[in-house]
Amino acid sequence: MIVGFFLFTFMVLAIVGYFLTGGIGAVGIAVLITVATTWGAYWKSDTIALRMSRAVEADATEYARYHNLVEGLCIASGLPKPRLYIIEDESPNAFATGRNPKHSAIAVTTGLFEKMDRLELEGVLAHELSHIKNYDILVNTLAVTMVGLLALVADLTFRFMWMSGHRRRGSSNGPDPTAILAIVGLVLLIVAPIIAKVMQYAIGRQRE
Repeated sequence: MIVGFFLFTFMVLAIVGYFLTGGIGAVGIAVLITVATTWGAYWKSDTIALRMSRAVEADATEYARYHNLVEGLCIASGLPKPRLYIIEDESPNAFATGRNPKHSAIAVTTGLFEKMDRLELEGVLAHELSHIKNYDILVNTLAVTMVGLLALVADLTFRFMWMSGHRRRGSSNGPDPTAILAIVGLVLLIVAPIIAKVMQYAIGRQRE
C-alpha cells in the first residue's frame, strides 16, 4: 500500500511539474519531493504529530498512574516503554505515533484521564501499544503525509492557475496550460480526500 501510494504521489507531482515547467526535468523534481516527503514522514512522524497536537511530555510524578500502567503493559508485552505525552483537551482521546517500537510515543488527553477509571485507562493504553507493536503507526503516518502533500499540490496548482490565467489568456494558439492545470488541480482536490478515506478504511478498520 505504501509503495502504491508513493508511486501515485510521484505520478501526480510529475504531471503537475511537467505542465508548470514544460520540461522533462519536472520528473526529477517530483522524485526528489516524493522521496524527501516520505523520508521526513518516516523519520519525523512522531515529532510532527506531537507538535500538531500541542502535546507536552507527561511528568513522571504528576502522572504516575499513566507511567505505571504503561510500564506494566510494556513488561507484559515485551515492548520498550514509549515516550508519554499529555494533551490539554476535554475530549477523551489517545493516539500512538512513531516509526517503530523503539522510537514511539503515546499521547493522551486530559479529558480521558477525567472520564476513565484505572481499568478503562489501562485498556486504552494497551490498545495504543498494540498499534505500536504491529507498526500501524508508521503506515498510517506515511499515508496521511502523502495525502497532505497531494492537497498542498492541488492548492498550489489552483493558485498558479489564478495568477497566470490573465497573462496566458489569448496568448497561445495551442492548448491552454492554465486550463490543463485547472483540470489537474480539480482532479487532485476530488481524489485526495477519497484516497485519504480509502487509506483510512484499509488501514484503520482492519488494524483496529
